[in-house]
Amino acid sequence: MDNLSEKIASVVVRYTDLDNNLAELSTSENLTGNIGDKINYSTADEIKNLINQGYVLINDPFDSKGKAPVFSEDQDSYMVTFKHGREQVTVDNLKYGCKLEDLQVKGTQTVHYVGAGSRTPRDEVSTITFNRILIYDRVTGKKIGSKGWEKVEQSFPVVAAPSILGYVPDQTLVGGKSVTADDPNREYTVTYKVNEHISNKEQKAEIKYLDLDSNNEEIVESKLLTGAPNTKIDYSTINQLKELDTKGYEVVNNGFDANGDIQFFDTSDEYVQTFIVTLKHKHVLVNKENPLSGIDEAEYHKLSKRIISYNGADEKTPEEVVQQVSWNRNLTVDAATRRIISNGKYTTEWKPEQETYSAVSIPVVSGYHTYVKEIPEEKVRLANVTEKIRYVKNGYVIPIDEKGERINVLPKLRFTSDKNDPTLVSLPQNNLKNEEYEPEAINLAEIDPAKDIEVRYLLKHKYVVVNKDNSHLDVNPGSYRRTATALVRYEGAGDKNPNDDIQTVQWNRNITYDEVTKEILEDGKYTTEWKADKDYFEAVDTPVISGFTADIGVVAKHDVTQSDLFATVTYRKNGAIIPVDEEGEEIPQVKPIPFLNDLTDPTRVLATEEVPEIKGYRRTQETVLIKDPTADIKVKYILKPHYIPVDSEHPYRTVKPNNYSIPVKEIIHYVGASDKTPADRIQGACWSRSLTVDDNNGKVIKDGKYTTDWSVDKKEYSAIKTPVVDGYHADQYQVKEHDVERENIDVVVKYHKNGQIIPVNSKGEKINHATHPVYITDPTDATKVLIEQPAPRILDYMPRNSSIIVKDPNRDTKVIYYTFDEIKELIADKKLKTKVESVDGNSTLPNVISLPGDDNKRKAIVTFVDLSNNAVQIASSNVLSGKIGDKITDLYSTAKQIKELEEAGYEVVYNGFDPKGATKYFEKDQRTVATFTVALEKTKKVDSNEENKLETTSKKETIEVDGQNEQDHKVLKHIFPWMK
Repeated sequence: MDNLSEKIASVVVRYTDLDNNLAELSTSENLTGNIGDKINYSTADEIKNLINQGYVLINDPFDSKGKAPVFSEDQDSYMVTFKHGREQVTVDNLKYGCKLEDLQVKGTQTVHYVGAGSRTPRDEVSTITFNRILIYDRVTGKKIGSKGWEKVEQSFPVVAAPSILGYVPDQTLVGGKSVTADDPNREYTVTYKVNEHISNKEQKAEIKYLDLDSNNEEIVESKLLTGAPNTKIDYSTINQLKELDTKGYEVVNNGFDANGDIQFFDTSDEYVQTFIVTLKHKHVLVNKENPLSGIDEAEYHKLSKRIISYNGADEKTPEEVVQQVSWNRNLTVDAATRRIISNGKYTTEWKPEQETYSAVSIPVVSGYHTYVKEIPEEKVRLANVTEKIRYVKNGYVIPIDEKGERINVLPKLRFTSDKNDPTLVSLPQNNLKNEEYEPEAINLAEIDPAKDIEVRYLLKHKYVVVNKDNSHLDVNPGSYRRTATALVRYEGAGDKNPNDDIQTVQWNRNITYDEVTKEILEDGKYTTEWKADKDYFEAVDTPVISGFTADIGVVAKHDVTQSDLFATVTYRKNGAIIPVDEEGEEIPQVKPIPFLNDLTDPTRVLATEEVPEIKGYRRTQETVLIKDPTADIKVKYILKPHYIPVDSEHPYRTVKPNNYSIPVKEIIHYVGASDKTPADRIQGACWSRSLTVDDNNGKVIKDGKYTTDWSVDKKEYSAIKTPVVDGYHADQYQVKEHDVERENIDVVVKYHKNGQIIPVNSKGEKINHATHPVYITDPTDATKVLIEQPAPRILDYMPRNSSIIVKDPNRDTKVIYYTFDEIKELIADKKLKTKVESVDGNSTLPNVISLPGDDNKRKAIVTFVDLSNNAVQIASSNVLSGKIGDKITDLYSTAKQIKELEEAGYEVVYNGFDPKGATKYFEKDQRTVATFTVALEKTKKVDSNEENKLETTSKKETIEVDGQNEQDHKVLKHIFPWMK
């Protein structure tokens, strides 16, 4: 056979980039070694380094199985190949210099509302977002592609024009169109006109349920409702929305009764009121823990296998080994359509529950061998893998003697399979009954274990039995016969110590003696275990010695051993009961009381001892439980205590009052209104408790018999409404109720000066002699001013508008005034379609702008406002028309409308139209549409505690309320002209 070690080979490992024309990324040094030797090199570190640079390993032929190859004449290089890794850049993962606008486009749908004056709704803006994913090369950092927009088209929600009492929209529904990222914006205008044809007929209203994800298709049939004008629409979306929720929908916008809103039928036959409830499909997480009907489990859960199949060993062939790995992923599913959404918010890649298949050792089969010892650990993949292992039958070993002749007394036997390595074999043992032969050593690595081979066997051993009945001159008797003892010794009790206790045992055995090698074989064929003439040493009871306790009560029965056994029993002096006072000091003239021995157990004393009485003291316990018989036990004696209660009614000299009584208060500071600033408001409370004190020593007893928890005389400070100050508005409507705590509370309410009305001429210049009236504060809410403020009268001027609408109570408002000459010019130029007359009917100097049209015709309207919701209009009479002198109250009564609102939870605060049957007329000097206001607010229930608080309000508070009433009356005269 050739000597392989004399041939040298070399090899190089190259790392190449498949995406860059096989560019070389790295290379190993020139590796050299003997042919057949293992190459001492690993690609692991360089692969890890390149992966960290963004590369992805494609193939590693060098150690694909985790096992380095050997040097060979046929292989001088290995190519490890890589490709560039790719990474998705999203709006949540901005990298490589990407900006948000590169990945996202936002579109808006704007609905403008015009034509309803101060009641015109604000623009309604809806927003949609288009996102996309860009693909970047992780190595070069350059963009290499795009997945396009996640949604090619999206639909805006359909918008229903809001109902406004007294007005009619030109469009009922607008918007809802589909848009793309290239053209994402839409704009619409809804124009309102005055409802000139007030209808008393039955009105219609329609509720539509639209699917935003399906181009605003109707999900269920629209609900068409009917009812009398200005009456509540008796319908709720709750049940329908619950049903749609179970079908996988969720609400985007409820345009009918969100937050408990109440809707009323309109008074126009020109259109059908429409309310839109917009929904979209719910996107839900589906996985092994969250299955969903209609979604196949295989979409989110799979099994991969690695099968190791064996053959060639006939009936001894092992069963195949199947390794399974569960793969899971999360899905994003449209709950309404059961459609799986790619790249959804919950979607993840497949992930195995374990990263690798564990290594599998090839089983050893007696009489057979393999060429593979182990299937190495391997990274799992979704595809199934099969590894096939073949067993080969071992060849025969034929025994021959030193002359090369066949030893006929020995049979031929097959190679013996290694117990631990299926790839290895050994020469079989081939012996007679008392004679052992040893095979000559051969190099098993150079033979084929599947073929027969002749091997020399030499006689090496001849065995005989030796024991107490069959002695041998060359064997020491101590090899097969022994004596052992067990000794118990006592100490610690001085001259009271008992004598030692001694027991013995005899041991015997058979041994195997090799007369060829002159050796005793401990594991020989005749060798037996040692055997004793008895099984155990008897247990030994420890004697009881008065005044002492032993650490061992019984030296237990013990199995005999070949070694001598030794045990020591130690006695210790017993402990005693030591009486002590409350400071832990021993009480004088009282002797310790030693513990008594348990006569049945030398390791114990009596479990309990009686505690003696001591005059002048009370023992804290009548008996003691003894756990350690040698440790003294101190027993405390105390004076009989004298407990007393301590609280506000029972103070005590050594206890500070703040330990049982803490007064607290809430102070409301009003600032910013100069000399009109209201005085501070103070509410008080008191926390209290009882303590237990030992009158013998003045100490407070924790958790004593009189001790109570802290309590307070009231649970919360009442809410305090902020006073109205003329000319100022506050930053808080009221100071809310507060839970009473064990510390003072300071609250600051700030007033800010109201803005002013600034008269200016037609050129925008201030009018010198004009006054600048301050906005009138809302009498019902200290944080507001009246929304509508009257324009002041100025000699020789007329205002463009008789009143203004205040948007910001802090800012001044300019009002344009015209001279009477300017008014004449405007009329002459037909820019002002009015006629001008004097106030007294005689003067030729025009100073009042009158309404156009029929001199005898007048108009009026009654509005109902909610003071608890920023004076929002909640109903109206619509426009009432008549001649001068006609009774307006004959055309309309507030009674029916007030009754409906009271049933809805409102109560009347002011009735500016027909209180207690008052009569209103169309008046001659009326220059605008006469407006009468009925103010209401939500009813608030008051419990008995609140009533008691109201009854105990201070006199100062009453005076403040009276002042507030005067302010209210002053303001109401501006709102309700009929008040005197």
